[in-house]
Amino acid sequence: MIIFFDKLTENTRKLQRTMKNLKIDARIVVLEDNGFLPEGISSPYEYYISRKNQEEQVERKKFYQFLEAPEFWEIRYYGATGGIYYMGQERAVIHLIGPVEKKIVQRVEWRMENGWIYRVDFYDKYGTKYASEFRDVDGNVASKAFYSGKNQEIIVEQQGNDVVTLLEDGSVKALFQSHDAFLKNFMAELASKEECVLFLQNEKELESLDLNSEKHMWDYVLLPDDGLLHQYTSMGGQNGFRFYAIPEFYPENDVRPEALILTMSDQIEKIQEITRELPGVTFHVAANTLVSEKLEKLGEQENVNIYPCVSQDTLKSLWEKCSFYLDINHRREIHDAVNTAHQNNLLIMGFENTLHHRELLLKGCIFSEGDYEKMVYVIDYVIKNPMLMQKLRLVQQKKKVEIWNGFFHRH
Repeated sequence: MIIFFDKLTENTRKLQRTMKNLKIDARIVVLEDNGFLPEGISSPYEYYISRKNQEEQVERKKFYQFLEAPEFWEIRYYGATGGIYYMGQERAVIHLIGPVEKKIVQRVEWRMENGWIYRVDFYDKYGTKYASEFRDVDGNVASKAFYSGKNQEIIVEQQGNDVVTLLEDGSVKALFQSHDAFLKNFMAELASKEECVLFLQNEKELESLDLNSEKHMWDYVLLPDDGLLHQYTSMGGQNGFRFYAIPEFYPENDVRPEALILTMSDQIEKIQEITRELPGVTFHVAANTLVSEKLEKLGEQENVNIYPCVSQDTLKSLWEKCSFYLDINHRREIHDAVNTAHQNNLLIMGFENTLHHRELLLKGCIFSEGDYEKMVYVIDYVIKNPMLMQKLRLVQQKKKVEIWNGFFHRH
């Protein structure tokens, strides 16, 4: 299986960790490459260049003092950058990546005497120059070349007329009339060999997707949240799945009488009855807007805290403080609440008529509509039996594994 991303993001890293935790052998490919992609993540540029590099490359980083410069030119280093000088005049600026003390070169900008940056050389994690940008006097990129480890041109992109040339031993192997055509050809080549999944990360990527021409290329589409999944479905997209990340470790969570509810309205099922019946439990109700008089009045109870326009810092502390998440708010959820509660190892409970992610809840934590007495009883019983709480959360953690197993064995 190959999973494609437009670019490297936190979603890419989460998916890689999830696949590792599930012990699933899935290749991850990003269509943009900065030369420092993490191990196990490749790109179309690395794909074609690796064909030419016969020897296995070793990640060794490139230090500024080993940069190539014309004879009698001087390389200097000062803080987070460096420079290449000739006759006392700076002719290139060196940009570093990562910890300053390691002096790892990311790119070198070559300048004319008048300051015009005419070329930018890019270096990769193997310490080799993997690409060069050639710029006109106005600073626009005229072309970009990608090299093999022996400095042979493998891919040449001409930004002006949007033409991409694939080379082999100096001869044209393929010519593409656009960068998109180059990427689609690359993806189609891989798709012909393995099952392919596309990971759409935002609305812009979704809107640019041509479902009519590409629907046969992707076997499945992963989306990071319900909003994008619903948009994809409404556009006629099929085989779309919600992405659920599985952390390497779930945080330890002591059994505390603290419950969290996130809401965008004051329509919270049986909230007054639940808070009244559990005076020993502190309820934290957080909203992403100002709250109504109804919630303000609820906040007058000694065991209820209301957080209008909740900040990210406050929300973070609430996730760490609470042991229960109550999915009892009507209308849509905010802050991907149920999934985040699962990630933070809170025991999740809800009513049949308020659930946002039934698949993440244990059957015994889903209650009939309005049956608050049973929910109250279970919360109280679990608080008094910490070992039961730990067992329930361990079973709850497996819910995402079950979802992924269903995805991989759906044939």
